[in-house]
Amino acid sequence: MRLGDRPAVPGGVVARQQEGPRRMAGEGGGRTLFTRQSSGLVREVSVVNALFFNTAAFIGGTLGGAYGIAVLAGVPVVIIGGLTNWSWVAFLVGAMCVLLAFIFASLTSVMPRSGGDYVFTSRIVPRIGPFLGWMESWMLAFASIALLQFETALTLRGVQMEGRIVGIGTNSDFFNNANSWFTEGSTGAITGVPGMIAGLVVIAFIALVVFQPTRRFHKIVTYLTVFGIAGWALMAVFGLIFFDADSFARNLPVYANGVTVEQLSAAANAAGLTSGFSFGPVSPTSWPLMFMASAMLFQFIGFQYSAYISGEVRGNVKRGILIAVLGALAMAVLMNSLYPDILARKLGLDGQTGWSAAFWGYITDPSLPMGQPNYFQLVGAITRPDLWPIWTVVGAASTLFPFLLMPVYVIFVSRMALAWSLDRQVPEWLGAVSERLRAPANAIFATLVMAVVFLLFSNFAILKWIGLGGLAPNADPALDGKLNLVASAWFTILASSLSWIMPGVNALLARYTRRDLVKDAPWIRWLPVIGVVWLAFALTLYWFAGLSPIWNSITDPENPDPLGYLNRSGVTFVGVIIVAGIVIFAVQTVRNRRAGIQTELMYRMLPPD
Repeated sequence: MRLGDRPAVPGGVVARQQEGPRRMAGEGGGRTLFTRQSSGLVREVSVVNALFFNTAAFIGGTLGGAYGIAVLAGVPVVIIGGLTNWSWVAFLVGAMCVLLAFIFASLTSVMPRSGGDYVFTSRIVPRIGPFLGWMESWMLAFASIALLQFETALTLRGVQMEGRIVGIGTNSDFFNNANSWFTEGSTGAITGVPGMIAGLVVIAFIALVVFQPTRRFHKIVTYLTVFGIAGWALMAVFGLIFFDADSFARNLPVYANGVTVEQLSAAANAAGLTSGFSFGPVSPTSWPLMFMASAMLFQFIGFQYSAYISGEVRGNVKRGILIAVLGALAMAVLMNSLYPDILARKLGLDGQTGWSAAFWGYITDPSLPMGQPNYFQLVGAITRPDLWPIWTVVGAASTLFPFLLMPVYVIFVSRMALAWSLDRQVPEWLGAVSERLRAPANAIFATLVMAVVFLLFSNFAILKWIGLGGLAPNADPALDGKLNLVASAWFTILASSLSWIMPGVNALLARYTRRDLVKDAPWIRWLPVIGVVWLAFALTLYWFAGLSPIWNSITDPENPDPLGYLNRSGVTFVGVIIVAGIVIFAVQTVRNRRAGIQTELMYRMLPPD
């Protein structure tokens, strides 16, 4: 890093960091503790870049499919106090996430290093901090890679929907058959050799973006995010003007093989998805509000990720991170509350709930209309077919965001890998920073390779071929033994659990365990209080939405397949990743001890700047 780009941090912290490597070199007989004395990164990310980095990280399929995610949790979507409960949950989770924003802004101001909460946890939590920090970031890395597979499928689904929209407008057989693109069948599910080839093309475009110098990468992300947000604004305006429940109900059977709004509404009602919601807990193991909040966190995840690249944010790090995180959070709340709430209700809420439930597999009769999720651009084309060019344009922005999320996640994961390599949790070569890219190129490449591996498991029944098909069961023979979108979504939610929980622990402990690091942190007196409130929220959510369903499934005497839930929801794969992480940490610990590395002293210091 260039000297002129170094952040303004308290002088005592700088002095201790400069003294530490010299002292450790003397104690180690001429051997330094860290693998290198500089990370190799350069601070060339502006506040605006960080804001749009966060924005691109959370939107994904939200522009078109914001309402569909409301049904993912499998709890009723109802109107309470003039808004849907999904909107109220967005406001609740958003308010809680403001606390998370202050935690990250406070800690990054005194620990401005790429790697985010891995650096915080490994330095703040006594004794087991390095292990918890490793497991937190290891699981988050795989949650992010699973999300790459999820968003690849959504990107290709978006292209299919673009074809269906053009088909509605032109009646072209080629576009009307868009569901057969990228798949071996005609259901729209991305699978088989065509799905794999299409997925590899998407990964190739991702590689084209991420293998750019850091400054150019952030310019690309910023410009494309601005274009996408403009498309979102147009979608909101056109939806308000042109969406009409009567026109939609009249036209739907024409394009959906006779499926009607009445059938979708009745099926959603029969599945218990249109009434009976309570904001309070139903039992010690059931609280529908927290199920819905977990899906909302899935929607929000990424709004805070500029903290993981804080080693590259220039200027006032505290202000930059706080603006970027709060700005992205405000957009996340709006895009998951009033925006889908108003547009879905203009089309008929129960009918939209039924369509979403058909996509997630909660209902099977009627079948999924048009073989696609009810993205707003598609239902807009059904409502007003004559405006198909408009829906095609806003649909392009909707398709862009799932793609744009993926380069951001690759960069974010690579920065965690860089922090691991500096702490000798992984080989040094993984975090080697390219002089041309000013980024850890090997870590970027490794992340892309893992994304390809997940693509293989989602397009081919590899698990079934090796006798582990029970880990990915599916009633559809074409999808049995393959990773699916529902399992990927829940895998991401569960595997990212520590990344939501540990910031509260760090905020609670930092003032008492690492006063030397955080004495100059902003809001330090309030940080333990903020940490307690956030920790209570995160633990409550993961008890009701994560652990209790597992417990209920295993202990239910009437459940003929108690392990089935674990396999269908991705829980089993989370267990596999946890075991792998523990093994790797143990191996590296033994290797470091044999090499005579003083890991206890290393975790008393911040990684090199």
